[in-house]
Amino acid sequence: MSPRSGVEPSAFPEGPPIQERVAALEVLSPKEIDARLGDLGYRGQPEARRAASVLAYRHLRRIRRLYLEGLEPEPGTRENALFLGPTGSGKTFLVELMFREILGVPTVLADATQFSETGYVGDDVSTLLSRLYEAAERDAEWASCGVICMDEFDKLATSRSDSRFSGQQTTKDVSGFGVQRSLLHLLSAAQATFPPDFGFTSRIRSESLDMGCITFIACGAFSGFRGTAETMAHVERVGFGREPGKGGLKDLESIATRITEEHLENTTAFSRYGFIPELIGRFNRLVSFAPLDAATLGDILQDNVLRTWEREFAHEGLQLTVDAGVREWIVARAIKRETGARGLRTALAPVLEQAAYEHFGHGKAATVRLVLKDDAVHAERG
Repeated sequence: MSPRSGVEPSAFPEGPPIQERVAALEVLSPKEIDARLGDLGYRGQPEARRAASVLAYRHLRRIRRLYLEGLEPEPGTRENALFLGPTGSGKTFLVELMFREILGVPTVLADATQFSETGYVGDDVSTLLSRLYEAAERDAEWASCGVICMDEFDKLATSRSDSRFSGQQTTKDVSGFGVQRSLLHLLSAAQATFPPDFGFTSRIRSESLDMGCITFIACGAFSGFRGTAETMAHVERVGFGREPGKGGLKDLESIATRITEEHLENTTAFSRYGFIPELIGRFNRLVSFAPLDAATLGDILQDNVLRTWEREFAHEGLQLTVDAGVREWIVARAIKRETGARGLRTALAPVLEQAAYEHFGHGKAATVRLVLKDDAVHAERG
């Protein structure tokens, strides 16, 4: 019998008992988890990696205490984390590597923009649990050991206008406030129900999932949040005594800026940004990701992006070489566009696609070299 739900094992699909699944998980220290991240190609973000490694270790220990030692989680020990940082800084990549690859627990990554208030076009928030159930091979106990990551979380921010309350039960909430309310329940409930068929029919009875050991992580760029926090900390004056130059185009917030601990401590700024305070209060760890610097982007370019293309060219009998000047050019463009690691692929893809178009499928061994000429990258066959 399950130590938590009291449900007989026969009620679940055939498969390894939950105790066997949990016992098979490798026990790693936070430092070992961080080292594995480096082995898998994750670069940069030392502070965020440290915080996330501890988060992963505590998640592992929590499910081991429950299923191997028979100790119920203490109230209030559930972990919910909010990862904030510019696009391309490695937030969701960190979650995917850490929980799906290193820990090996059921992991779901979902886009917040596809959810809507219950009863309207779009996925209901409860289908996050449906996805976790599927990732756990339809084993509810194994799913209760999993991790849910919601990307683009900041897109749920809503206007502070009171119009959102108008017709609350009868009109569509287009602002995201209804989704926030649903998430608030999901992050605080001891148990939650979900449709095992993703709500496609009304004939299948809902399943129940224990939430005490599930780790929920929200990721978002939170563009403009820093400016919101700093504006609230700054006392605006009019007339005499006003500081000149405020509010102009030069003061527009850059995309690739870091949200500091000081900004995160301003909880009222989250409310002004468009989140209900109770929801932000459910996240007991706020982790800030920094924009990636040139050195880190260069490592990612070499170890991840180029290595993938090199293997693909090798399958075609081609050797891909990239001049140092080309690497610097690609990194510079990614920094200029403020798109982080994603910008590396964006800058490189058109050139490599052209090279692949010209040289793939011929079955002839050759060397394809990327060179920089007239501030543009060209592919030369040797």
